[in-house]
Amino acid sequence: MIRIRFEPADLGRVTFRREPDPLWDAALAARALRDLPSSATGRAWRRQTRAQLRPEMKPLLKLISPGGAFPNFLTPELDGSGLNDAIEELAATPAEKIRADLVPHLPAGIGGWIGDLLDDRPTARRQLGHAVRAFHTEALAPWAATLEGRFAADLAIRSRALLTDGVEGMLAGIHPDVEWRAPELHAHGLSPHPSTFTIELDGRGLLLYPSALVAECLALDVPGRRPVLVYPAAEALCDDPAPRGDHLADLLGRTRASVLRSLGADASTTQLARRTGISLASASEHARVLRNAGLVTTHRAGGVALHALTPAGTRLLRY
Repeated sequence: MIRIRFEPADLGRVTFRREPDPLWDAALAARALRDLPSSATGRAWRRQTRAQLRPEMKPLLKLISPGGAFPNFLTPELDGSGLNDAIEELAATPAEKIRADLVPHLPAGIGGWIGDLLDDRPTARRQLGHAVRAFHTEALAPWAATLEGRFAADLAIRSRALLTDGVEGMLAGIHPDVEWRAPELHAHGLSPHPSTFTIELDGRGLLLYPSALVAECLALDVPGRRPVLVYPAAEALCDDPAPRGDHLADLLGRTRASVLRSLGADASTTQLARRTGISLASASEHARVLRNAGLVTTHRAGGVALHALTPAGTRLLRY
């Protein structure tokens, strides 16, 4: 069990990322390739993806233990970075941090690529960056719309819960395996380890991260960083952009229905395009048509056009 103890100030410092983190997604997806409990989406992704794995991805996969653990340096604290910036941040990890994360869990005298990484060889760092990039391109990109749609839909659910039930109510309903017992959040995972892992927030707050690739809660607690709780994303209407017998697709068309479903959380035109796998011009046009139909509203924030469901759009998705 994971026990997270809150101070009064921590309740005001519970946040979510606006978008999936490219390094967290890479780590969680690489973990999902192990024979561990997985979500339905994770199992489907694993079946399809194993045949797409390439030798250049091995450095990333080598960092995932048989039990699913991965080193903390693989998921540095990023602020809205894209894949390129995330890989640069990963490549810049101090050598002592890499050694501190890996050496206690490795046999003495290990060689090969991990040995080169421990020896701080530049080629080993470059190979890790190439591995993460290849993994995103070959293994995650084909599923980007599904995974980002699940992430966005879960955030929409939490946003509504926060508005109606407050922070404590939102925490209480975040997942069936998560229980709020003020001032503590208890996450009952599927891990075979019987011990309780306690995180003292001490005013650092908590970052919540929904993932469609996990079936249990995972936590990261590193001194000087905001702790992270990964939990299984809620089942959502946007799991399948066009399921068999999809009446919404019959009504709107497959792509337009996918665009509407992807708006479980507000999205820019760029995010719409990425979630649904279409061009920017096509995403803009579909948003315009949906807006004219009263299903989507668009407003500008910080110079960016943000699209959101109207009440009519939300009601349509429920049928």
